[in-house]
Amino acid sequence: MTNIADIEKIFNSMEITDLSRPLEQGMPAWPTQARYGSIIYDSYEYGGDALHSQITFSEHTGTHVDAPVHFIPEGLTIDEMPLESLMGRGVKIDVSGIMKNSLEPEIIRDFEKREGCIKEGDIVLFRFGWDKKYALQPDSGDYLKDWPGLSAEAAELLAERKIKAAGCDTLSLDPYKNKGHPAHHILLGKGIAIIENICNLDRIPVFSYIIGMPLKFKRGSGSPLRLAALTEKS
Repeated sequence: MTNIADIEKIFNSMEITDLSRPLEQGMPAWPTQARYGSIIYDSYEYGGDALHSQITFSEHTGTHVDAPVHFIPEGLTIDEMPLESLMGRGVKIDVSGIMKNSLEPEIIRDFEKREGCIKEGDIVLFRFGWDKKYALQPDSGDYLKDWPGLSAEAAELLAERKIKAAGCDTLSLDPYKNKGHPAHHILLGKGIAIIENICNLDRIPVFSYIIGMPLKFKRGSGSPLRLAALTEKS
């Protein structure tokens, strides 16, 4: 049995890459969702002996995870999702040079021919290169339109692979103005979480170990997420 010292040794040998955006005023957001806001309630400058703020935001703010109930009425809420739902082998599929509106299953199959098969329990992260368009409002117009995403057929393929979660560096895993949100319905309908607004995917290799920790909102449909990739130190 691996003891704590062995776990510590393994952890200390890993490089940790933060894949999550800072939560801050002016973040780009889905048009119908609440904006992030922060109000200082106590600070040293006000004569207090501590600093704290009131924070308001949508469950789907910044780098965040969609729980199945976000689109599936009978799906798990964020507090019902097991902690290990967002922990596992990360598989990055870099399609930043393929700026088609809809990613088809052939691209995933071609990736598997080169790198090996996607396995049950994997966390598959798509790098579209869209994070390079990320900017705070009022300069976030390019990030908030015309992004690419998964076709229904590609989502079905991932569901067949029985992955834990799928993620992207765009505002949504479904392409811009895609009617019906098929990727969301297909994946969340199978209990597969969706992670959106990821950053720094260009800094990690194809394979890593992913850890994501959402907040435990009672009956929540999602949560902002601190997402990290662990890789071997070079």
